[in-house]
Amino acid sequence: MRFAPALILLTTIFVGIRLLYGIRASAMRALALKWGFQYSKGQPIVFYLPKHHSPKPASFRLHGYPVDTLNRTWNLIEGEKDGLKVLILDSTLSMGGRSGRYSTFIAVRTDMNPFENEAPEENVVHSNGWFALYRLRFWQLPWTLNIQRIEEHLETLKSQKIRAESVT
Repeated sequence: MRFAPALILLTTIFVGIRLLYGIRASAMRALALKWGFQYSKGQPIVFYLPKHHSPKPASFRLHGYPVDTLNRTWNLIEGEKDGLKVLILDSTLSMGGRSGRYSTFIAVRTDMNPFENEAPEENVVHSNGWFALYRLRFWQLPWTLNIQRIEEHLETLKSQKIRAESVT
């Protein structure tokens, strides 16, 4: 009986973590549905990775830091917005150490940077025709961009496409 409080505490923590991941998955699924994108849940907590595990979707050809450090992805959203291929995913980056760092990526296949309204804590990388916006946080939550922020970036993609067409 003297282990009961510790057991209750651990159970509460595990249930809370599962609930947190479930709420995020539900929000990402709703986001994909709202924008007409495809949603794939993935596995946020994986203790064993299969031999041929590829955390990046096959269509995502961005290389370099920090994308090369992706070791797990989940809540994968793929679709097209105004002719631009869009990929959104939650991930962990293996940056040394045991657990890695959480990061959310929004990637767009385009020749010009579609992320004009990036916040100071957001970074953009470019490679192989993809631009990817991501954010690393000191406080480790299973995602680094909330749904509202992701939608703000999706909204600006339209104006980027229109701007690109008006220039040509």
